Parts: sequence; C-alpha cells; structure tokens
Amino acid sequence: MSAFDNAFTAFRQSQISLAQLLAAAEALNAGPEADLAAARLSLEQALAEGELEGATYRLLVGIWDDRTRLAESTSTPPTAADDATLVAMPADGRKLAEAKKPEAGDDPMWVATAAGDGDATELLNPAATADATRVGETVVPEAAPASTTKTPTLNTESLLQGLDPSLPRTDLVVGDTVKKRFVLEELLGVGGMGMVFKATDLRKVEAADKDPFVALKVLNRDFQFNPMALVALQRETKRAQTLAHPNIIKVYDFDRDDAGHVFMTMEYLQGRPLSHLIRDHVDSGLPFKKAWPIIHAMAEALGYAHKKKIVHSDFKPGNVFLGDDGEIRVLDFGIACAIGRSEAGGDDATVFNARDLGALTPAYASLEQLQNRDPDPRDDIYALACISYELLTGKHPFGKLSAEKVLEVNLQPKAIPKLGRRQWKGLQKALALRQDKRTATIREFLAALAPRSAAFFALWGAAVLVALSGGFSIYWRLAHPPGETVPQVAIKALTPEEVQKIQDLQELAAIHLDVGYLTAPTGSNAWWAYQEILKIDPYNQVAVDGINKIADLLEQQAWELYEKGQRAEALKKVGEGLEVNPGHKGLLSLQDKLRS
Repeated sequence: MSAFDNAFTAFRQSQISLAQLLAAAEALNAGPEADLAAARLSLEQALAEGELEGATYRLLVGIWDDRTRLAESTSTPPTAADDATLVAMPADGRKLAEAKKPEAGDDPMWVATAAGDGDATELLNPAATADATRVGETVVPEAAPASTTKTPTLNTESLLQGLDPSLPRTDLVVGDTVKKRFVLEELLGVGGMGMVFKATDLRKVEAADKDPFVALKVLNRDFQFNPMALVALQRETKRAQTLAHPNIIKVYDFDRDDAGHVFMTMEYLQGRPLSHLIRDHVDSGLPFKKAWPIIHAMAEALGYAHKKKIVHSDFKPGNVFLGDDGEIRVLDFGIACAIGRSEAGGDDATVFNARDLGALTPAYASLEQLQNRDPDPRDDIYALACISYELLTGKHPFGKLSAEKVLEVNLQPKAIPKLGRRQWKGLQKALALRQDKRTATIREFLAALAPRSAAFFALWGAAVLVALSGGFSIYWRLAHPPGETVPQVAIKALTPEEVQKIQDLQELAAIHLDVGYLTAPTGSNAWWAYQEILKIDPYNQVAVDGINKIADLLEQQAWELYEKGQRAEALKKVGEGLEVNPGHKGLLSLQDKLRS
C-alpha cells in the first residue's frame, strides 16, 4: 500500500485535511508509474461510488497531469505590512513565494502561493483538467461544454460546477448588479482574496426597508477556481451565521451569480476600523476609561465564539469595527477554526481546515499559530492582549514583531503606567509567548483587567456582613420612592465569587456612566452592567440607584431636546428612558406633554 493510499484512506475517514492529501498526491509524482496508475484507479472507484467529490477528484488528477502550473516563483518573500494577513497556498516546503500587493486599505490580505521543491509556483486549480494545453509556462485551457445539470444545494461541488476559466472574465465594478438583486454602490476595500462593496439590496427596496444596504464580499479571479478559497468563504458564512452576538457582524448569505462571481452578503456598517482609532492616538493611547468598553466588547465577542468552539485565528485591529452608532463589531471569521480537528456533521466536516491556507497576521499570531499547531482559544487571547496594549499605549507591545522573533531576541513589553499592578500582571500573562503560561480563558482575561476600587471592596464587605447577620434586607422596586416602607425579605448569602463579580460590574457601570454609555453599545453599557448585578442580587440597592440615575439622565437629555424644538428626538429619548425604568414619573410626565 503506497503512502498516497494511506493518505487517501485517512482523508476519507476525516483524519487529515484536503491540503495534506494534496501534498501526498504531489509526492506521488516522483514515484513509480505503477503507483500513480493504481492511485488513479482508486480515485475513479471512489468517485463512481459517490465517496469522493468531483471537484476533489479533478484537483488530484490535475496535480498528476502537471497542468496547474501558473507562474514561476521567486525567492523573495512578501514584504507585507506588519498587520497584513498572509495567505499562502500550501505545498511541500510551505515556502512563501512572490506576492502581489493589493491596492488595499489599512489591513490588506497579502496573497502568496507556496513554492514546492522546484522553481515554479503552483495554485490549486480544479478547472485545469486534462483538456488544458500547456504553452510555454502558461496554461491555456480549451473551452469546456457548459454544464446543464443543476445542483439543488449550494456547496463547494455546486460552486465549482459551471465555473469555466476559459470564459472571458471581468471584475465587478461600481454600478454592476449581482444576481439581479444587489446593485454595487461603492467599493469599500480590497483584500488578497477579494473585494468588499456597499450594495443596495433590491428586495429590501421592494419591501420599503429603511436600511436597504448590505456589504457584499466577492472572491477575486485568482481564487474563483480554488476550492480551498471557496470553502474559506463558505465556512466564513456558515460560521458567522451561527455566531449571533451583538458584537459580531451579521452575515446573511453565500451565493454565486451567472457570471461565476462567488460572494457573501453581510450587514453594512458605517464607521471605521479600530486600526484608525489606534493610529489617531499613536503617541499615548487612550485613557483606560475610554479603552475599557472597547476591550470588553471585543472580549465578549471572542468569548462567545469560544463557547461555540470557534477560534477567530486572525484577530487584529483591522478586523474590529467601530460603528458610528457606538456599536463594536468583530469581523472576518474567514479563517476561523474549530477547536479540535474534527467537526461533527456537514458535507465539509473535517475535510477543510482554513489554517491550511496559511492565512494569519504575524504581528498578532501566537507562537503556536506560527508553528502550525492546533487552534486554541489562547491564540485569540494573545491577539486580544496585543490589541489591548495598543489601545492603551498607541504602540504594539513587541513593535509588531512576530512571536517567533520576540522569543528569539527575548523582548519584554514595557509596563503601562495607567494600569494598576494587578491589571498589568493580568495583561502580561495574556501576552505570554508560551501557551501553557498564557491566560486560559476570556473570563480570566476580563477579571484580571477589569477596574476595581477600594471603595467597592469596603462597601461590599460591609453589605455581606450585614446580610449574614440578618439585620437588614434590600427589596428592589424601582417604582417605590425613597422613604417608602420596604418589605422585609430574606436574602441568601452571596458567595465570594458573586461578591467579586458584583464588585467588577459596579465599577464597570461607573466607567460607562462617566463616558456616557448609558444604554448603548449593546452588551457594554451602564444599564446592562446594573442588570447583570440584579441577576446575581435582585435586591442590590447600588444597582437600583444606578438604574434610576440612568433614567434621570435620559429625562434630562429629553428635556434638552424638547427645549431645542426637537420633539421627535425628545420622544425617542423618553422611550429609551422608560425602557430602563417604566415607572419613572418625570419621563411619563414629559411623554404626556410631548404627545399632547
């Protein structure tokens, strides 16, 4: 049994990835002709029995026919920006060859093909079949008959069917209409794997939707016929659709138009990437009170993904978006990896591992990522710690050197004076180069970095003492005015963990109040923090008073809008306040006044 036969058996049992099978196929080229013929026969049998996708079969046969050679490589590695994503097509040696620099924005994805032992760079291209004719160093495929078979479901196989590289192709431009539905309005950015447009969704227009815009991400021509790139985009859509979180971008659909453009649609956001904010404060960074809500929101998004067994794997400032509405979104789960190599269910389970594309951003990649080890939540925690450091100082903790280089020169990050001793130790642990010494979970990271004060410790030390003695109880009723008799109820003793959590939430709520985050952004505001406290201790007077304070502030803002003649905005602000405290007399009175 040849090495390829062993690899093919392992692939069919979902024990190795597609890239590893392709490497085994490449190695077979140097073996005896008899082994190659036997391998072809095995593939044909598997294809006939429905145990092998046609796309994978064509890809393997194409490698053996040596008809996928596209260009000669150079020995010069790509000189990408420090926070650019490197996307390498895997082959033996995994050496980065010549890369074409995209005309991109702040965090472009650099695309390099991986050279093998020879001088030529090879790109996985299932459409280059035995009908292709090689002229010099250029592949000239002959025209293939159009497929008349329609596949009911849109998977990688159906995406590849009907994509004919011999047909003339043009890039999408502003003004084009995709799938007779999406009108391209503006080019938002260009990356290594494709372009992102602002588009009008005509179905939303027909439905009189006030927000008809979507963001449309389309693969470029170099990747249209690469099954790994197609699966990357499909996986990004599939995974993002499972991540329903206020701090993660919403992804809608994955499709292909009649011209062969493969694309995904997602919510359209207005604002700017976090990288711009960091650049604006490069001299000294943000004050902690300004940076903490952003850090907290990013951490909540990653923590949610980790609970779903998903690691982002390319977390960086360019993949965090600050909306004009104050919301914070994490983007681009295109190379997100499942925790563990085996995913249950689905046609593409364990067949494709996005890290096999070699996509990562060296300045934010953990040492383990650079060593191609299995994905782990601590990969994202390292990147989150780097970004948190940048937010607080304006500079990368290691000057945007890769973790391997940092380890080689034994570089240590400088302490941040604006952090307390406990907070700095917590951030240092998250920046640890060795995984076994790094912060293990997002919850641990937040607990270490969250602000605390002696006043809160003293307050809650006294409160617990009183509760344990049974001498007093707090009964939460927002509608009850101060001074009204409060019913006596029994209060269960809080555990030390609950006390600690409440302390953290109280100080977090105070910071949100200071910066004006009353009810937004979602999941990172004062009202949310007080509600979390009341889930732990429904009789917490500090939280009750805090919620009343938020309602008072919203009433004040509503009056200011009313006095300026902005009645509609004032009424909207009143509604926001009544959602916080439905029984607030001042807000109810102003509401009656505005409606009269």
